[in-house]
Amino acid sequence: VSSCCICPQAVRSYDSLILKAEGKVEPELFCQLGHFNLLLEEYAKGKMTPLARSLSPPNAAFLYGLGMVYFHYNAFQWAIKAFQEVLYIDPSFSRAKEIHLRLGLMFKVNTDYESSLKVLCLPVCSTSGATTTFPTKRYRAAKEAYESLLQTEDLPAQVKATTLQQLGWMHHTVEQLGDRANKDSYAIQCLQKSLEADPNSGQSWYFLGRNLGKNGLSSSSILLDKCPPPRLPPPPSPVLPKDKLNPPTPSIYLENKRDAFFPPLHQFCTNPSNPVTVIRGLAGALKLDLGLFSTKTLVEANPDHLVECRTQLSQPADENWDLSGTKKMWRCESGRAHTTIAKYAQYQAASFQESLREENEKKALKEPSDTEPASAESAARKRRGPLKHIKFGTNIDVSDERKWKLQLQELSKLPAFARVVSAGNLLSHVGHTILGMNTVQLYMKVPGSRIPGHQEHNNFCSVNINIGPGDCEWFAVPEPYWGVMSNFCEKNNINFLMGSWWPNLEDLYEADVPVYRFIQRPGDLVWLNTGTVHWVQLLLAPSAHQYKLAVERYEWNKLQSVKSHVPMVHLSWNMARNIKVSDHKLFQMIKYCLLRTLKQCQSVKEALAAAGKETVLQGRNRDEPAHYCTICEVEVFNLLFVRSELLSRKQKQYVVHCQDCARKGSAELDNFVVVEKHRMDDLMQVYDQFTLAPLHSSSS
Repeated sequence: VSSCCICPQAVRSYDSLILKAEGKVEPELFCQLGHFNLLLEEYAKGKMTPLARSLSPPNAAFLYGLGMVYFHYNAFQWAIKAFQEVLYIDPSFSRAKEIHLRLGLMFKVNTDYESSLKVLCLPVCSTSGATTTFPTKRYRAAKEAYESLLQTEDLPAQVKATTLQQLGWMHHTVEQLGDRANKDSYAIQCLQKSLEADPNSGQSWYFLGRNLGKNGLSSSSILLDKCPPPRLPPPPSPVLPKDKLNPPTPSIYLENKRDAFFPPLHQFCTNPSNPVTVIRGLAGALKLDLGLFSTKTLVEANPDHLVECRTQLSQPADENWDLSGTKKMWRCESGRAHTTIAKYAQYQAASFQESLREENEKKALKEPSDTEPASAESAARKRRGPLKHIKFGTNIDVSDERKWKLQLQELSKLPAFARVVSAGNLLSHVGHTILGMNTVQLYMKVPGSRIPGHQEHNNFCSVNINIGPGDCEWFAVPEPYWGVMSNFCEKNNINFLMGSWWPNLEDLYEADVPVYRFIQRPGDLVWLNTGTVHWVQLLLAPSAHQYKLAVERYEWNKLQSVKSHVPMVHLSWNMARNIKVSDHKLFQMIKYCLLRTLKQCQSVKEALAAAGKETVLQGRNRDEPAHYCTICEVEVFNLLFVRSELLSRKQKQYVVHCQDCARKGSAELDNFVVVEKHRMDDLMQVYDQFTLAPLHSSSS
């Protein structure tokens, strides 16, 4: 019977069932009805009803269908969200290749070329040799053919195993083959019988594992509570009145060294109710020699040291205009190049002299009035036309103690909570260098230089000291509003995590978003609390709150296909080894992360052993960094899938794959060696010995 006849009949049958049910309808039914309408290209009827949205746990097939409807109507932002959730829930979804292609095209249309290139370059096509294919609308005919084949007498074991494997996987992935409960149960039976016929089939073991784990959750999620794919947080409630949208910035004035080491100072800075804190006069109180960080000293010490250089537009701090200076926008121009400290120093000196000359000329022409509107300067710029380009020297790595010994020694005068390395700093327990996170970075600026809007990697706290000679103007938004900021970026076709953006303050005011705005003078220290959104223009102790936000961003990065610079699984295991935790909430979250990853490692090892695939034990070297998949950039803990030909060359650094990406390259992992970095007994010992410490034993 033609599928053109079957689908309309199916739709009529489902419509009849829904009418007879009189409102008591399972969401799964609406999902199946929607898919039949999609097959008939009835996209208006294919819209999944709100009831289908209530599927619990989340259904990858439903989200795929929803994404297809959004895609058809060019609602790309919604289609992208739906497709990303499919890949988060089930990276091996049967339509994953098609989803990657559609994502790449949508990112390109949205002018997010970086994301588009990344998605389109993913090698999602399997390199397996022969594959069995059949028309996608003839699933039932294929099912009957496979079942008929199984009735054949004296069927060879290998043929029987392969047939049952295909039959089981069809029932796992194809929604048209029955209701979910019966379909999944039948799929498990088929795959178990397939393994009875061929116990060494890695593909069958993998399919069985995928089916047993089909619970609507990411199999590698380390969130404390089992939950669906992460979503943007709603705006905080209740809405703040307009007179509360420009709150005063928490500030502390230090007079001497004793004030800097006063314990309540640390507690004040890390209090979640203080998104940002300015510590005034810190350099003077501690007698820090800021001259060690001056341009002259840097040039004398390491003139050829590499500097990342950003080309930007010079404009007022509270505004952001396009290149012509006629239209306000969120996108912040910040082209990237590289230079050296010596070359940037020459540019910086000339730029400061030019800025002083321009400032003097302005004063000579007209003394500014106290009653003159704040936007007068920008209006003048608009009349003058295009804005001037400036260069900003950023991300200068000063972690090498041989090159920057004096500078690093001077920073050791800071109180423990603000130092790069201390027992109370979470990132001190990573065990390797993460540039700009557990190392010192330096910025070389000229007037007008901007650090565009962002949150610190994985929502960690950060410390910033102004060396001078100029002031810096800061803007900061509390962490609970990051979802609002992300939505603004999305509306302006900018990637919140990877794009370059400078918020329009008028937009934030209309959306009832509070903005902290303050001046940081030379010698002042700015403490950014966990998750604070901030942007800057020139003129970390372990806690449950910090760990929770770091893990939430870790999972959000995974959903958005963005690399997490802080390897939270690796960090959690090192924390369990190195510190005593007396905070009950923090202990619970770390313990749950250990349990999830331990369980995952054990199940993967069992599946590999059943398929006859042995692991190769190679212990971790001292200071060996955490590993990430070279394809999808997710963190890979303990079990590294490495191509055998590369491993045999004894390279210092592995080219690592996660299990999902490795199996896309070779379903049976024929060309891969699985490297084990920790003995399971050692991990279990760490897990058992990580217990809640009494309050007086806390290291923080």
